[in-house]
Amino acid sequence: MTMNPYLVLGVAADANDATIRQAYLRAVKASPPDHHPARFQAISTAYEKIKDEPSRLRYYLFNKECPGTSPLDAFRHSVQLQARSHPPDFETLKDFLRTCSTL
Repeated sequence: MTMNPYLVLGVAADANDATIRQAYLRAVKASPPDHHPARFQAISTAYEKIKDEPSRLRYYLFNKECPGTSPLDAFRHSVQLQARSHPPDFETLKDFLRTCSTL
């Protein structure tokens, strides 16, 4: 069973890059790898899944726990959670589409 990376890091689903990074650093400081290796691995994995906008989009679209029955439903849900009135910037969208084409 996979854990929700937002719960592991203790951030809201609409958190930005800086907030997620701060939560990651706090969690690593509280659970260093030499004292809590399993917890550190869970924190690192969670951070990799949501560390930036392209990663969050991939998580929402391709994670097994995504809402909906299709990638389009997951994308719609992601956009609603982000509460933004505009699409991702061109470079982010381009990188995301390149990633999708390699799957």
